[in-house]
Amino acid sequence: MKRATLIIAIVYLLLLIIGAAMMHTRLNSHWLVTLFLFSPRWVVALPLLLLVPFTLLLRRRLTPIYLIHSFIILIPILGFQLPRRSPNPVDKSRTLRVLTCNVGGGTLDDRQLIQLIHDNQIDVVMLQECSQAVSEPLFQKLGWQRRQVHHIVIGSPLPLGPSRVLGRQSDDNFRAVAGIGCELDWHHGSRIQLASLHLPTFRPALEKLQHLDFDQGPVAIEQLGQMRRGLSRQVVDAIDDSKLPTIVAGDFNVPVESAFYHDFWSHFQNAFSIAGGGWGYTKYTRFHGVRIDHVLADHNWTVQDVHVGPDLGGDHRPVIAELARTTAP
Repeated sequence: MKRATLIIAIVYLLLLIIGAAMMHTRLNSHWLVTLFLFSPRWVVALPLLLLVPFTLLLRRRLTPIYLIHSFIILIPILGFQLPRRSPNPVDKSRTLRVLTCNVGGGTLDDRQLIQLIHDNQIDVVMLQECSQAVSEPLFQKLGWQRRQVHHIVIGSPLPLGPSRVLGRQSDDNFRAVAGIGCELDWHHGSRIQLASLHLPTFRPALEKLQHLDFDQGPVAIEQLGQMRRGLSRQVVDAIDDSKLPTIVAGDFNVPVESAFYHDFWSHFQNAFSIAGGGWGYTKYTRFHGVRIDHVLADHNWTVQDVHVGPDLGGDHRPVIAELARTTAP
Protein backbone atom coordinates (compact mmCIF):
# COMPACT_ATOMS: atom_id res chain seq x y z
CA MET A 1 0.00 0.00 0.00
CA LYS A 2 2.88 2.36 0.80
CA ARG A 3 4.47 1.63 -2.57
CA ALA A 4 1.15 2.19 -4.35
CA THR A 5 0.79 5.59 -2.67
CA LEU A 6 4.22 6.62 -3.96
CA ILE A 7 3.42 5.43 -7.49
CA ILE A 8 0.11 7.28 -7.53
CA ALA A 9 1.78 10.47 -6.29
CA ILE A 10 4.42 10.26 -9.04
CA VAL A 11 1.87 9.50 -11.79
CA TYR A 12 -0.30 12.40 -10.57
CA LEU A 13 2.73 14.71 -10.67
CA LEU A 14 3.61 13.64 -14.21
CA LEU A 15 0.03 14.25 -15.36
CA LEU A 16 0.10 17.74 -13.84
CA ILE A 17 3.41 18.53 -15.58
CA ILE A 18 2.09 17.28 -18.94
CA GLY A 19 -1.15 19.22 -18.51
CA ALA A 20 0.66 22.43 -17.60
CA ALA A 21 3.04 22.00 -20.55
CA MET A 22 0.12 21.55 -22.96
CA MET A 23 -1.52 24.71 -21.60
CA HIS A 24 1.54 26.79 -22.41
CA THR A 25 2.38 25.49 -25.89
CA ARG A 26 0.66 25.67 -29.26
CA LEU A 27 -1.05 22.38 -28.39
CA ASN A 28 -3.58 24.40 -26.43
CA SER A 29 -5.42 25.30 -29.63
CA HIS A 30 -6.76 21.72 -29.56
CA TRP A 31 -10.43 21.70 -28.58
CA LEU A 32 -9.83 19.57 -25.47
CA VAL A 33 -7.25 21.99 -24.03
CA THR A 34 -9.39 24.98 -25.02
CA LEU A 35 -12.26 23.42 -23.08
CA PHE A 36 -9.99 22.99 -20.04
CA LEU A 37 -8.78 26.61 -20.21
CA PHE A 38 -12.37 27.82 -19.75
CA SER A 39 -13.38 25.14 -17.24
CA PRO A 40 -12.97 25.11 -13.43
CA ARG A 41 -9.25 24.34 -13.41
CA TRP A 42 -9.29 23.81 -9.65
CA VAL A 43 -10.66 20.28 -10.19
CA VAL A 44 -7.10 19.11 -10.86
CA ALA A 45 -6.40 19.68 -7.15
CA LEU A 46 -9.14 17.32 -5.96
CA PRO A 47 -6.88 14.21 -5.83
CA LEU A 48 -4.87 15.99 -3.11
CA LEU A 49 -7.89 15.72 -0.80
CA LEU A 50 -7.41 11.94 -0.80
CA LEU A 51 -3.69 11.59 -1.35
CA VAL A 52 -2.51 13.89 1.45
CA PRO A 53 -4.48 12.14 4.27
CA PHE A 54 -3.50 8.69 2.96
CA THR A 55 0.14 9.68 2.78
CA LEU A 56 0.09 11.13 6.29
CA LEU A 57 -1.24 7.80 7.57
CA LEU A 58 0.92 5.43 5.52
CA ARG A 59 4.08 7.28 4.52
CA ARG A 60 4.41 10.57 6.39
CA ARG A 61 7.92 11.34 5.09
CA LEU A 62 6.57 11.44 1.54
CA THR A 63 4.09 14.24 2.32
CA PRO A 64 6.40 17.17 1.33
CA ILE A 65 6.31 15.95 -2.29
CA TYR A 66 2.82 17.45 -2.53
CA LEU A 67 4.37 20.91 -2.26
CA ILE A 68 5.56 20.34 -5.84
CA HIS A 69 2.06 19.32 -6.92
CA SER A 70 0.59 22.39 -5.22
CA PHE A 71 3.09 24.74 -6.89
CA ILE A 72 2.28 23.39 -10.37
CA ILE A 73 -1.45 23.66 -9.71
CA LEU A 74 -1.29 27.20 -8.33
CA ILE A 75 1.15 28.86 -10.74
CA PRO A 76 1.16 27.37 -14.27
CA ILE A 77 -2.33 25.81 -14.15
CA LEU A 78 -4.49 28.20 -12.10
CA GLY A 79 -2.40 31.23 -13.07
CA PHE A 80 -1.86 32.62 -9.58
CA GLN A 81 0.66 35.47 -9.56
CA LEU A 82 2.72 36.65 -6.64
CA PRO A 83 2.48 40.43 -6.10
CA ARG A 84 5.22 42.23 -8.00
CA ARG A 85 7.34 45.03 -6.62
CA SER A 86 6.29 48.38 -8.09
CA PRO A 87 8.74 49.93 -10.56
CA ASN A 88 10.54 53.13 -9.75
CA PRO A 89 8.27 56.17 -9.31
CA VAL A 90 7.80 58.35 -12.36
CA ASP A 91 6.49 61.83 -13.04
CA LYS A 92 2.70 61.56 -12.70
CA SER A 93 2.30 63.81 -15.73
CA ARG A 94 3.66 60.89 -17.79
CA THR A 95 1.22 58.29 -16.47
CA LEU A 96 -2.13 57.29 -17.92
CA ARG A 97 -4.74 55.38 -15.94
CA VAL A 98 -6.97 53.07 -17.95
CA LEU A 99 -10.13 51.18 -16.96
CA THR A 100 -11.70 48.51 -19.15
CA CYS A 101 -14.85 46.53 -18.43
CA ASN A 102 -17.48 44.47 -20.24
CA VAL A 103 -20.63 45.87 -18.64
CA GLY A 104 -23.09 43.35 -20.13
CA GLY A 105 -24.46 40.29 -18.40
CA GLY A 106 -26.34 42.21 -15.72
CA THR A 107 -27.35 45.73 -14.69
CA LEU A 108 -24.51 48.23 -14.47
CA ASP A 109 -24.28 50.21 -11.24
CA ASP A 110 -23.25 53.47 -12.88
CA ARG A 111 -22.89 55.31 -9.56
CA GLN A 112 -20.36 52.74 -8.38
CA LEU A 113 -18.52 52.95 -11.71
CA ILE A 114 -18.34 56.75 -11.51
CA GLN A 115 -17.04 56.53 -7.94
CA LEU A 116 -14.46 53.97 -9.05
CA ILE A 117 -13.34 56.30 -11.86
CA HIS A 118 -12.95 59.21 -9.45
CA ASP A 119 -11.21 57.16 -6.73
CA ASN A 120 -8.65 55.78 -9.19
CA GLN A 121 -8.24 59.06 -11.12
CA ILE A 122 -9.00 57.28 -14.40
CA ASP A 123 -8.01 59.04 -17.63
CA VAL A 124 -9.45 56.58 -20.18
CA VAL A 125 -12.46 54.24 -19.95
CA MET A 126 -13.07 51.45 -22.47
CA LEU A 127 -16.38 49.61 -22.24
CA GLN A 128 -17.82 46.66 -24.10
CA GLU A 129 -21.42 45.42 -24.41
CA CYS A 130 -22.44 48.96 -23.51
CA SER A 131 -25.60 50.29 -25.15
CA GLN A 132 -26.21 53.93 -26.02
CA ALA A 133 -28.87 54.00 -23.32
CA VAL A 134 -26.20 53.18 -20.73
CA SER A 135 -23.24 55.12 -22.09
CA GLU A 136 -24.94 58.44 -22.87
CA PRO A 137 -26.11 59.29 -19.32
CA LEU A 138 -22.91 57.81 -17.85
CA PHE A 139 -20.59 60.11 -19.79
CA GLN A 140 -22.92 63.07 -19.38
CA LYS A 141 -22.58 62.68 -15.60
CA LEU A 142 -18.80 62.44 -15.97
CA GLY A 143 -18.69 65.37 -18.35
CA TRP A 144 -16.41 63.35 -20.65
CA GLN A 145 -16.10 62.88 -24.37
CA ARG A 146 -16.95 59.47 -25.76
CA ARG A 147 -16.55 57.60 -29.02
CA GLN A 148 -18.92 54.70 -29.61
CA VAL A 149 -19.66 52.28 -32.43
CA HIS A 150 -22.47 49.84 -31.64
CA HIS A 151 -21.68 48.42 -28.17
CA ILE A 152 -17.99 49.38 -27.89
CA VAL A 153 -17.00 52.65 -26.19
CA ILE A 154 -13.92 54.78 -25.54
CA GLY A 155 -14.30 57.73 -23.16
CA SER A 156 -11.98 60.33 -21.65
CA PRO A 157 -11.93 63.86 -20.22
CA LEU A 158 -9.06 64.52 -22.67
CA PRO A 159 -9.70 65.37 -26.33
CA LEU A 160 -10.51 62.36 -28.50
CA GLY A 161 -10.18 62.13 -32.27
CA PRO A 162 -12.78 60.50 -34.53
CA SER A 163 -13.48 56.80 -34.04
CA ARG A 164 -12.67 54.13 -36.61
CA VAL A 165 -13.71 50.51 -36.82
CA LEU A 166 -10.73 48.16 -36.44
CA GLY A 167 -12.49 44.90 -37.27
CA ARG A 168 -15.89 43.49 -38.16
CA GLN A 169 -17.31 40.01 -38.07
CA SER A 170 -18.70 38.38 -41.21
CA ASP A 171 -22.12 38.98 -42.75
CA ASP A 172 -23.26 35.78 -41.03
CA ASN A 173 -22.69 37.56 -37.71
CA PHE A 174 -24.47 40.77 -38.75
CA ARG A 175 -21.18 42.60 -39.36
CA ALA A 176 -20.78 42.98 -35.61
CA VAL A 177 -17.99 45.35 -34.60
CA ALA A 178 -15.04 43.64 -32.90
CA GLY A 179 -13.01 46.73 -32.08
CA ILE A 180 -12.83 50.49 -32.40
CA GLY A 181 -9.93 52.89 -32.15
CA CYS A 182 -9.30 56.60 -31.82
CA GLU A 183 -6.48 58.98 -31.02
CA LEU A 184 -6.13 60.78 -27.69
CA ASP A 185 -4.54 64.24 -27.47
CA TRP A 186 -2.27 64.02 -24.45
CA HIS A 187 0.22 66.31 -22.78
CA HIS A 188 2.41 68.72 -24.74
CA GLY A 189 0.60 68.04 -28.00
CA SER A 190 1.49 64.34 -28.07
CA ARG A 191 -1.03 61.80 -29.32
CA ILE A 192 -1.80 58.21 -28.29
CA GLN A 193 -3.65 55.44 -30.11
CA LEU A 194 -6.42 53.77 -28.10
CA ALA A 195 -8.23 50.56 -29.07
CA SER A 196 -11.23 49.00 -27.32
CA LEU A 197 -11.97 45.38 -28.28
CA HIS A 198 -14.70 42.79 -27.85
CA LEU A 199 -13.65 39.58 -29.59
CA PRO A 200 -16.06 36.64 -30.10
CA THR A 201 -16.72 34.21 -27.28
CA PHE A 202 -16.22 30.44 -27.43
CA ARG A 203 -19.35 30.00 -25.28
CA PRO A 204 -21.61 28.44 -27.98
CA ALA A 205 -19.01 25.75 -28.70
CA LEU A 206 -18.27 25.16 -25.01
CA GLU A 207 -21.97 24.71 -24.28
CA LYS A 208 -22.15 21.97 -26.92
CA LEU A 209 -19.30 20.16 -25.15
CA GLN A 210 -20.95 20.66 -21.76
CA HIS A 211 -23.97 18.84 -23.21
CA LEU A 212 -21.63 16.03 -24.35
CA ASP A 213 -22.00 16.86 -28.03
CA PHE A 214 -18.59 15.60 -29.10
CA ASP A 215 -19.55 15.65 -32.77
CA GLN A 216 -20.46 19.32 -33.15
CA GLY A 217 -18.55 20.77 -30.18
CA PRO A 218 -14.99 20.32 -31.53
CA VAL A 219 -16.13 21.50 -34.98
CA ALA A 220 -17.68 24.62 -33.44
CA ILE A 221 -14.45 25.41 -31.56
CA GLU A 222 -12.47 25.06 -34.79
CA GLN A 223 -14.88 27.36 -36.67
CA LEU A 224 -14.92 29.97 -33.91
CA GLY A 225 -11.14 29.75 -33.67
CA GLN A 226 -10.77 30.48 -37.39
CA MET A 227 -13.16 33.43 -37.12
CA ARG A 228 -11.24 34.79 -34.11
CA ARG A 229 -7.94 34.49 -35.96
CA GLY A 230 -9.31 36.42 -38.93
CA LEU A 231 -10.72 39.16 -36.70
CA SER A 232 -7.55 39.41 -34.61
CA ARG A 233 -5.50 39.77 -37.79
CA GLN A 234 -7.82 42.57 -38.97
CA VAL A 235 -7.48 44.43 -35.68
CA VAL A 236 -3.72 43.96 -35.31
CA ASP A 237 -3.11 45.13 -38.89
CA ALA A 238 -5.28 48.21 -38.29
CA ILE A 239 -3.46 49.01 -35.04
CA ASP A 240 -0.02 48.48 -36.53
CA ASP A 241 -0.81 50.94 -39.32
CA SER A 242 -0.32 53.70 -36.74
CA LYS A 243 3.11 54.61 -35.39
CA LEU A 244 1.66 56.23 -32.27
CA PRO A 245 2.15 54.83 -28.76
CA THR A 246 -0.66 52.32 -28.36
CA ILE A 247 -2.89 50.98 -25.59
CA VAL A 248 -5.31 48.14 -26.31
CA ALA A 249 -7.92 47.01 -23.80
CA GLY A 250 -11.13 45.07 -23.65
CA ASP A 251 -12.83 41.69 -23.53
CA PHE A 252 -10.57 39.33 -25.49
CA ASN A 253 -12.68 36.32 -24.42
CA VAL A 254 -9.57 34.15 -24.06
CA PRO A 255 -7.06 33.68 -21.24
CA VAL A 256 -3.41 34.57 -21.80
CA GLU A 257 -2.37 30.90 -22.04
CA SER A 258 -4.46 30.34 -25.16
CA ALA A 259 -2.81 30.17 -28.57
CA PHE A 260 -5.68 32.34 -29.81
CA TYR A 261 -4.30 35.08 -27.54
CA HIS A 262 -0.59 34.35 -27.85
CA ASP A 263 -0.43 34.22 -31.64
CA PHE A 264 -1.67 37.79 -32.07
CA TRP A 265 -1.19 39.71 -28.84
CA SER A 266 2.01 38.46 -27.23
CA HIS A 267 4.05 41.29 -28.79
CA PHE A 268 2.15 43.67 -26.49
CA GLN A 269 2.81 43.94 -22.76
CA ASN A 270 -0.04 42.45 -20.74
CA ALA A 271 -0.45 44.73 -17.73
CA PHE A 272 -1.68 42.08 -15.27
CA SER A 273 0.89 39.51 -16.39
CA ILE A 274 3.63 42.05 -15.63
CA ALA A 275 2.44 43.77 -12.46
CA GLY A 276 -0.66 41.95 -11.21
CA GLY A 277 -1.00 39.88 -8.07
CA GLY A 278 -3.41 37.04 -7.27
CA TRP A 279 -5.76 35.29 -9.67
CA GLY A 280 -6.80 38.28 -11.77
CA TYR A 281 -10.14 36.71 -12.67
CA THR A 282 -12.40 39.09 -14.60
CA LYS A 283 -15.28 36.80 -15.65
CA TYR A 284 -17.17 34.73 -13.10
CA THR A 285 -19.57 31.80 -13.32
CA ARG A 286 -21.22 29.85 -10.51
CA PHE A 287 -18.22 27.55 -10.21
CA HIS A 288 -15.10 29.47 -11.19
CA GLY A 289 -13.45 32.55 -12.61
CA VAL A 290 -11.25 33.15 -15.66
CA ARG A 291 -9.04 36.05 -16.76
CA ILE A 292 -10.24 37.06 -20.21
CA ASP A 293 -10.26 40.89 -19.99
CA HIS A 294 -6.88 42.52 -20.58
CA VAL A 295 -5.06 45.84 -20.76
CA LEU A 296 -2.17 45.76 -23.26
CA ALA A 297 0.49 48.34 -24.06
CA ASP A 298 3.26 48.58 -26.64
CA HIS A 299 6.96 49.21 -25.96
CA ASN A 300 6.38 52.94 -25.34
CA TRP A 301 5.00 52.21 -21.86
CA THR A 302 5.93 50.59 -18.58
CA VAL A 303 3.28 49.11 -16.30
CA GLN A 304 3.29 50.86 -12.93
CA ASP A 305 0.28 49.18 -11.33
CA VAL A 306 -2.73 47.03 -12.19
CA HIS A 307 -5.59 45.42 -10.32
CA VAL A 308 -9.04 43.94 -10.88
CA GLY A 309 -11.85 46.13 -9.61
CA PRO A 310 -15.10 45.27 -7.79
CA ASP A 311 -18.35 43.82 -9.08
CA LEU A 312 -20.24 46.57 -10.94
CA GLY A 313 -23.42 44.57 -11.50
CA GLY A 314 -22.39 42.33 -14.42
CA ASP A 315 -20.50 39.07 -14.75
CA HIS A 316 -17.22 40.81 -15.65
CA ARG A 317 -14.96 42.80 -13.33
CA PRO A 318 -13.08 45.91 -14.48
CA VAL A 319 -9.32 45.93 -14.99
CA ILE A 320 -7.56 49.13 -13.89
CA ALA A 321 -4.00 49.81 -15.03
CA GLU A 322 -1.56 52.67 -14.56
CA LEU A 323 0.88 53.01 -17.45
CA ALA A 324 3.89 55.31 -17.65
CA ARG A 325 5.16 56.73 -20.94
CA THR A 326 8.82 55.82 -21.32
CA THR A 327 9.52 57.35 -24.73
CA ALA A 328 9.71 61.06 -25.33
CA PRO A 329 6.63 62.65 -26.98
